[in-house]
Parts: sequence; structure tokens; C-alpha cells
Amino acid sequence: MKKKALIAAVLAATTLTASTAFAAQNPFQDLPEGHWAYDAVTMLAQDGVIDGYGDGNFKGDKLMNRYEMAEIVSKAVAKYDGLRPQDKGAVKKLEQEFGAELKDMDVRLKGVEEDVKELKKVQSSFKWFGDARIRYQTNFDNKVTNNGTNGNASRIQERVRLGFYGEPAKDFSVTGRVKMDNTSAKNDGWGGYHSDKDQHSAAYMDLLSLSWNRPTTKVTVGRQEVTLGQGIIWNNNPIDGIYVDQKLGDKCKISAGWGNLTAENWKDYTMNAFLANLSVGIGDKTTATLGYLSTNGSNNTVSLNHDDYGTGVYTAPFALKQFAYGFNTQITPRVNLLAEGVHNGASGLPDNAERNGWWSRLTYGNQKWNKGKTFNIYFDYVSLGGWACDSTGWGHIMNVAGGNGLGNDGEKGWGLGVSYMLAANTNLDVNYYKLKPYDSNRAGFTDYKDTYNVALSFSF
Repeated sequence: MKKKALIAAVLAATTLTASTAFAAQNPFQDLPEGHWAYDAVTMLAQDGVIDGYGDGNFKGDKLMNRYEMAEIVSKAVAKYDGLRPQDKGAVKKLEQEFGAELKDMDVRLKGVEEDVKELKKVQSSFKWFGDARIRYQTNFDNKVTNNGTNGNASRIQERVRLGFYGEPAKDFSVTGRVKMDNTSAKNDGWGGYHSDKDQHSAAYMDLLSLSWNRPTTKVTVGRQEVTLGQGIIWNNNPIDGIYVDQKLGDKCKISAGWGNLTAENWKDYTMNAFLANLSVGIGDKTTATLGYLSTNGSNNTVSLNHDDYGTGVYTAPFALKQFAYGFNTQITPRVNLLAEGVHNGASGLPDNAERNGWWSRLTYGNQKWNKGKTFNIYFDYVSLGGWACDSTGWGHIMNVAGGNGLGNDGEKGWGLGVSYMLAANTNLDVNYYKLKPYDSNRAGFTDYKDTYNVALSFSF
């Protein structure tokens, strides 16, 4: 429609209420004072009804569609309360005339606002995180016994991890992390091998997963961290696969998945396994757990320290079918107790395989990771048969290996540690363990060399 036609309609409406001619400064360079619509245009322009084209021109002969006019009317409606009485009647008439276009514009605007909100949500959800650790260890894998005459094993390890988290779309999140670690000053404790430096790993992707998140369901695909039970069989370590978490009420969650346990390349071969977990809250202070891990097949093997039957065979299948049952309870505001038993029911193991074990931790303190000068003092007790937990892959939560290799001599003993927050997100952990084999008669020795760990960790 022509602007002249629209201005005529507006002029007719405004003159019904206007009692005097309106004189104001001309806002448009191409609208002369003698123009027939001059009074109406300048009046409506002063009240915000007409803005022109931003270059000082009105362009009265330009064709204007209804959406362009509706945009002008919408600006007038927004300022309705401040309009002059003689303009309000005209604005109301225009609002009725262009009602359909105004409604459509409102729908489009809301759509744009939702898109902007979603974009801002994605941008704000993206976060960097990371951590670094340096630690010193002695007899870290229980390979050195009291029969050794050349001292204890030791090593220094450095590790840096840098990760990211984001929510690219509604109900979806992505997590990734790059890890780089190094071992130096390594001594095997037997005097025949000493390395000043052992650069055993370059930077690699240790996490990269996509999650579908719903109020009670989470499905994660890719390289992800998984914890089973209280951590004796698998704790916060990566797998390559799929894992599903399902909440059953406020205090119960069941989880299950399938994946490769050697996601961090600690073995040259793939070791697929089925994993499952049940966690149930009992009151406000106690959580009971049941964890399960079962490797697929028994083609992979481990080396044994002794030939039990004199057959000359010093190998056995790397087979796990672990059941872990435990609890974690807050006894007082400063005292916590957790305990977990474990049984490996895998077939094909030696007839006298030590399949059972348990571990516990009693903690005193009020440590908070984001608060400096807080601490925990903890006491551990372990009793693990050689086949109870994986002391080769070391996927568990403990500070010690759990024995001198899966299928060998296991471990039994105690440990004491202090974890102190030097500052927010900065932790010093010092611990000591006195251990012996699960069965000294079968193992042929009475004690392992003592184990010390000193670790300094940072996170952001």
C-alpha cells in the first residue's frame, strides 16, 4: 500500500480528536512544510509513531507493505501510555487494523528470543577444568618382598590433565579430557635396574563422551569415567563403551554398561567387560552398594609367581567376575566409615585361587576440597586374596596395588594417612602401609617392603 493512503487514514483519525493544528520541527528532510500530510506526520513522528528510515528521509512515495506499517504501529503501542490524548484514538484504530501482523511479529520475536536464550545457555555451559599431581612412591606395586636385599622400589610420577565440559543442545552434554603423565627416578628395588627418566606416555585423550541427560535417566557413550560400589573393583576410571544411569526414586540408582577396561592403553589388547551397580540410600547418612564387573572371555592371560601343581604352567586367564557389596556411613559429623567385600567368581581359575577379600576405611576430619586448612585422617585395613581384585590393571580406589599382580599373593595389612588442604583446591596427601601376603605359607615370604606415598595435587 502507499504511504500516502496510510497517512490519509491516520490523518482522518487524528483530526477527529485534534482541536488545533500541530506545529513542530520537521523531522524529515524530504517532507516540505507545505505537504498535505505535514501536520499529521510531524505529530505522529514526535510521538514515536513514525520513525522514517534512519537517514533523515521520509520517502513518502515508497511502497510500504503491511508488516512495515505494523512495525511502526508496534512502536507507537509500546509508548501508548505516554502519547498525547489526540493520538491515542489513532493508535488504537491502527492497532486493530494491523492486529494480525502484530501478533505474527510477536510470535517471531519470541522465537528469536528463545534461540538467543539457547545460544547463551550453550555458551555459559562451556567450562574448562583440570588438575595436576606430583607424587613419590615406594614399593608401589608390591613387587619387593622382605626377602630382597637391595632396598625398596621407588619412583616419582608427574601428571597433568586438562578437560572441558559443555552442553551443545538441550538434554545433551559433552565431556573431554587430555592426559599426560611421566615417571622419573624409577628403581625396581632389586639393584639391577635404575632409570633416571622413563617417559612412558605422550599426551592422549583419556575422556571423550556424549551424554543424554533426562531428570531420571542418563545415557553416556564414549570414553567415560565409571565407579562401581565403594571403589574396590572399579573407581572413577575410564572405559570405552556405553553406560546408563537410572534413578529409582530419591535414594536409589541402578547403572549398567559395556566397555573396554583398557581405555587408557595399560594393556596392548582389548578387555571388554559388563559393568553394573546398585546404590541405595538408607536414611540420611548411609549408602549401601552392590557392584558387578565381568570380563568377556579368558583369552588374555596373567603371569603367576609359582606353579601350584608342578605342571610347569605359570600363567592363568585374566578373568574377572567380581561381586562387591559395601556401605558408606557418616557416623558423626567428623567420623565416616566405609567397608566393602569382594568375590571373584570367574571360571577357569586355579583350583586353590584366593577369590575373596575386603577392605575398609575409617576417616576422621572435615576436609573440604574448596576450603584451605581442612583435613582428614584415615585408617585403612585390607585383606585381599590374589584373585579378589585386579592388582595388575589397578582400577580400584586404594592407595596400594592390592597385591603383586592378579592371581599372585594378594595382600593383608593396614595403612595410615593424612590428607590436608594447603589452600583451596590444593591438597597434600601422605600415607604409609604395612602389608604382607594374603597367605604367607603359600607365598613363601612373610612381608612386603613398606609402602610410602606422598602426593601434591592441584585442581581448577
